[in-house]
Amino acid sequence: MANFYTDIPELKYHLNNPMMQRICELKERGYEDKDKFDYAPQDYADAIDSYDKVLEITGEITGEIIAPNAEGVDEEGPHCANGRGEYASGTKQHLDAMVKAGLNGMTMPRRFGGLNFPITPYTMCAEIVAAADAGFGNIWSLQDCIETLYEFGNEDQHSRFIPRICAGETMSMDLTEPDAGSDLQSVMLKATYDEANNCWRLNGVKRFITNGDADLHLVLARSEEGTKDGRGLSMFIYDKRDGGVNVRRIENKLGIHGSPTCELVYKNAKCELSGLSLIHISEPTRQAEISYAVFCLKKKKKKQNKNTR
Repeated sequence: MANFYTDIPELKYHLNNPMMQRICELKERGYEDKDKFDYAPQDYADAIDSYDKVLEITGEITGEIIAPNAEGVDEEGPHCANGRGEYASGTKQHLDAMVKAGLNGMTMPRRFGGLNFPITPYTMCAEIVAAADAGFGNIWSLQDCIETLYEFGNEDQHSRFIPRICAGETMSMDLTEPDAGSDLQSVMLKATYDEANNCWRLNGVKRFITNGDADLHLVLARSEEGTKDGRGLSMFIYDKRDGGVNVRRIENKLGIHGSPTCELVYKNAKCELSGLSLIHISEPTRQAEISYAVFCLKKKKKKQNKNTR
């Protein structure tokens, strides 16, 4: 059977790049996980061997399952009914195969159930999958939205959401609106704080959202009333389990039919701010944070000037 990795030896060029050794050392933090997790690499050679084996598994699944199903997925496409989106039957098989192989949350730390891969081998896997079915490549590779939550979310959010993505739940990044495409400063989806229930609420419409009925959404919304540019925007986490977001329609695209591109309607949808934002703290604390930031910048500049003398 075809293997979309081993059949294309040129792909290994990336793993043989001289920079990979340093990349591995940084990602593995000196291979500190080797005594904590039985699947963590012991050293650089072990890490490269691990990446190679996972790439081979990805290539095998792609060759034996994803590629043979691709035409049927493109013909069937996703379905929309009763405010929900449903994948094509072949797409469901693809997702099931990837989850069973443990190919989700690939770049996330092992303590959350991830593989702790550097971006290079993960991107190689995404390229392999997309070569067989670009639509499924869109869906599966959106797992890397979790990188944003990992970078800017707090520890509580890390512990609640990252393990779910590592276990196979899906993600979307909800940015575009009917009047805000390439100009994201124009986003007007409204976010208001619900003091009674200690949460945020989203109201409005998003359009052209890839994988729009995903389990977990990162949503760009306007959190400061009266603003019209990027300074009034924040990133929110919406969990499909909480309800409040419906799929109005799936776009009829020219190609890549397997990937559901959705119009979403938010009706008082419960969500939470990703991490800590200055808009969510008191004015005295805000001023203190700004003053401290200015102090740090001045201190850094003074040190740089001293070093250049």
